[in-house]
Amino acid sequence: MNFNHTIQSYWSYLERKNHPPRYVTKVNTLDFLTLKKAIDNKDISFVKKIIRRMYVNKEAFILKNSAPKKLKKTVLDLANKYKKKKSSFHKMHDGCPNFHRVIDKKITKKYSLYAIKHSFYFYNWNIRTKLEKDLKNGVYKHWRYIKSLAGNGKKRFEENIPSDGQIDRLQIVRYPAGGGELRDHVDPRKNQRIVSGIIMSKLGEDFQKGGFYFRSSKSNKLNIEERLDEGDAVIFYGSIAHGVDKVDPKEKLIWNSEKGRWFIGMFVNDSDHVQNRITAKDLTGSVK
Repeated sequence: MNFNHTIQSYWSYLERKNHPPRYVTKVNTLDFLTLKKAIDNKDISFVKKIIRRMYVNKEAFILKNSAPKKLKKTVLDLANKYKKKKSSFHKMHDGCPNFHRVIDKKITKKYSLYAIKHSFYFYNWNIRTKLEKDLKNGVYKHWRYIKSLAGNGKKRFEENIPSDGQIDRLQIVRYPAGGGELRDHVDPRKNQRIVSGIIMSKLGEDFQKGGFYFRSSKSNKLNIEERLDEGDAVIFYGSIAHGVDKVDPKEKLIWNSEKGRWFIGMFVNDSDHVQNRITAKDLTGSVK
């Protein structure tokens, strides 16, 4: 049995025996290079231990140094380049372009989750410019290992196009100062068991209040933003409830600004070629 198949089988075994976790019990810190080394060396004992802690023990991990801090400049440069284009929306069909969209209180009601954010969407078939290549290279050096940890193998889905059913999508997100937020939700586990996001801002520097949280119970939040640095990632099983508290809610919201919380999301999405596609689930009743 090969390494990837062993990981996949172990996940399936745990998922048969245990209910999916809903609330986090503990948030650990681990250097990304430690995880990378374990996967490169096919240290199945170490990998199984991490998997069990995530699924059975309901733990999450902050992976330190998951991306170089210079990636922040790439993120901001790309965002500023795309902001020159009109905010738009494109379904995930073959030929879908890269695009950006301002998601305000009116537009967010069209989505499965309630979020106030400015998102920039990138697909591998459109990666052409140096900035786009720098983004992809910086992210995939992390994401391939998270895919492996999730039982998918490092490069699964990477070359897919929408008509294949499932596709990789990179998303640069700015939760703007002035109330950017993402309300309680869970993510689908059909294509990727493990959620991962790379942090591109710092509490106390880029914004002063709000940020990423887990639910530790139905009524309690665990905000971990003060523990995060640029280049860190947060990973956890997708059924754990989480969100982003309002970012600097007393400030004036200015869409054409860099102030706020930035991060890079990595998602394996069901494309719009898939009937009854599975998406994230809102837990607050804020959207239809």
